[in-house]
Amino acid sequence: MATPSPITLVGATGLTGSFTLKSILSSSHPSNLTILTRRSLPFQTPSPGNPQTKLTTRLYENLFQAPKDGQKISESNGVYISCLGTTRADAGGTANQEKLDLDLNRDLAKKAREDGADTMILVSSGGASHTSRFFYMRIKGQLEEDVKAMGFNRVIILRPGALIGHRADGRKGQWFMNSLFTPLKTLGISFNSATYGEDVGACIAELVANPPEEKLLTISDDKIVEYANKFRKSNPNSSSSS
Repeated sequence: MATPSPITLVGATGLTGSFTLKSILSSSHPSNLTILTRRSLPFQTPSPGNPQTKLTTRLYENLFQAPKDGQKISESNGVYISCLGTTRADAGGTANQEKLDLDLNRDLAKKAREDGADTMILVSSGGASHTSRFFYMRIKGQLEEDVKAMGFNRVIILRPGALIGHRADGRKGQWFMNSLFTPLKTLGISFNSATYGEDVGACIAELVANPPEEKLLTISDDKIVEYANKFRKSNPNSSSSS
């Protein structure tokens, strides 16, 4: 009998985070999954795909409290997953967006590593670079550089394209991305400009169940889809396969 993997997930109410949560819960691989969130989940979670799998929700009035409240963010040898992110519009400007997308993400990851997390899985963005002239790509790239320097035994960075799919958090503007890219993806056109949130979630669940040999792995759209399909093949009853 496999030992449940200790996993911490932040950003579980967003597009990639919600699909990651559902995929991990419905996976045949057992997990002790803890989510850190500011609000209750706006959707029903699937039944565990393994009877050993357990879900714990830790609610915070302000997620900035999480690195400082004295509680462990991660268990020893655990997996820390960040799907946390926002937009300039939702944050109320670039300064606030940087505080969440870069500063809070960095503080949470640092605390997870101090608590003993062995693996970091980060949802970044296609085109991320700490030297980019574009604000969003720069802060995403800087976060990548920061987590790579924290001493995790394994760092996995996902660089999806424009994210498409239903958002549980109802983020504004998502209809535009869906209407622009979904028809093309449905026709089977493969390109790195857009990625289904569902594929990101299934990809992460596959990487949790079957960690890669690489100590540093960066993957983009086509490879994300490849890992997602591996997960669906081995978990035909998962929420990602429905």
